[in-house]
Amino acid sequence: MSRDSLLVIVTWVFLCTIAILLWALTINSQQAVFYTHYFNFLQIITSMGAAFLCYRTMKIFGPVDKTGTAWAFLGLGLLFWSFGAILDGFYPFNHQGKEAPFPWYADFCFLMLAPFVVMALISFKRNLKVNIPLQGWIAAILVFFGAFSFAFWINAKGFQELSNIAFMITMAYILFDSVLLAITVATDSMLIGGLINRPWKFALAGLFIFYLGDVLYTFFRNVDQANVAGVMLDLTWPIAFGLIAIAATMARTLYKTLAFD
Repeated sequence: MSRDSLLVIVTWVFLCTIAILLWALTINSQQAVFYTHYFNFLQIITSMGAAFLCYRTMKIFGPVDKTGTAWAFLGLGLLFWSFGAILDGFYPFNHQGKEAPFPWYADFCFLMLAPFVVMALISFKRNLKVNIPLQGWIAAILVFFGAFSFAFWINAKGFQELSNIAFMITMAYILFDSVLLAITVATDSMLIGGLINRPWKFALAGLFIFYLGDVLYTFFRNVDQANVAGVMLDLTWPIAFGLIAIAATMARTLYKTLAFD
């Protein structure tokens, strides 16, 4: 593992450890607002940091290399997420520490991550010049319908309390997350090992954790229990972004190594 990857791991562990300590020390107290502010900062810094590392990796590839395009799309998706986190983070400062309502302007930025990630995985597939096997397509279709049905089912009770716009935004989250998970499974089915594909294994693992965090948070928010799962649910997004950041540093190091061999 490269020095950059180790630096990412140490940084992410440090930032997440602070979040866990703050949550444990301030839970169910008036000081919980400090955790709210820190978690918003954590989302911004981890998503923006991962976006920067994806951009840095993109720059090392040639203009006709679709792998560079894939990292560019991935970085853009993360950048949109970071813009959403910034909007989300400003709300508590202006409303006595209260979290942003749902829906909020930030949700439109959050939703943009999935389309850009899908475009990134499609670009990666085109550059790899490997077809998705039949079992990969079958698994992806089953995963899509399974994920969509499961997310719809666990959120069905909360739908009754939602406004029309909140319902549409929730359905967009469910649809986009299901597509994201299906494309992740399809992409994973064509990775047959080797050094070239190793970074993308980390990226796909990050996308899977991101999906879990999104689905669970949507459920808890719709039943007005967004804080029930605590810090472990909150950390799914920073951990997901950390795995993508590691993937970006690994891909950059690997490409530089192969280019000079």
